[in-house]
Amino acid sequence: MFDHEKLQVYGKALDFAAQAAAWTSTWDKKHSLVDHLSRATESILVNLAEAARQRGTPARLRTVDYAIGSSLECAGCLDVARVKALLPHLECHQEKHLLCEVTKMLIGLRKAWSQSVAREEPPVFPSTASKEVPEPLFHHEGLEVYRTALGFMEWFVSRPAAKELSNRLFRQIDEAGTSVVLNIAEGNGRYAELDHHRFLQIAQSAAIKGAVFLDLGVQRAFLVQTEATAGKEMLRRISAMVAGF
Repeated sequence: MFDHEKLQVYGKALDFAAQAAAWTSTWDKKHSLVDHLSRATESILVNLAEAARQRGTPARLRTVDYAIGSSLECAGCLDVARVKALLPHLECHQEKHLLCEVTKMLIGLRKAWSQSVAREEPPVFPSTASKEVPEPLFHHEGLEVYRTALGFMEWFVSRPAAKELSNRLFRQIDEAGTSVVLNIAEGNGRYAELDHHRFLQIAQSAAIKGAVFLDLGVQRAFLVQTEATAGKEMLRRISAMVAGF
């Protein structure tokens, strides 16, 4: 048995990967999140296995950080899937609860490994059973910039042609908007300050690209000016908020 196979979190991450594979097998591959979710679930497993193999503390912590970041990217993917009506709201929350468990266990491992103690810490969750509206499971869900990024995706998928992603330009807008959401989620959870800023800069760059694609949408008569202006205003706000982190 490999060292990573002895970790409870590895089994839970495998379970989530199996569920993610079942979803993506039925989703249209035109959706940017399909590739993102597939790669992120694999990244959790591969980096966890590599971290378990390593013995040097700095390298091990750096590698488990990659796994934590990928788990947060997965959480962003589930939110985008909900916005696109690919996942029902309740199922999205249930699966994010499992993903939150994985993330907390990874953080517990990181803490243990930083102290050179090979043990996992059990996750602790807020009770949501008595609440009609569940509390956020992840820190990034409470950020205004993250909510605005999801708001942009909600605006985008409400465009008639956006659901089918029938043209290349709309697929580029989808990729840019999805990138904003996922990089905010992952960047917010990064331990290293340089990593934190790098992911937020990627999010800002994606927001600016999205604004350019909206302008092209108007030029090519895929969007009217008032539509593009509304979307660009959300992207402008995102860019300004990210720049302030």
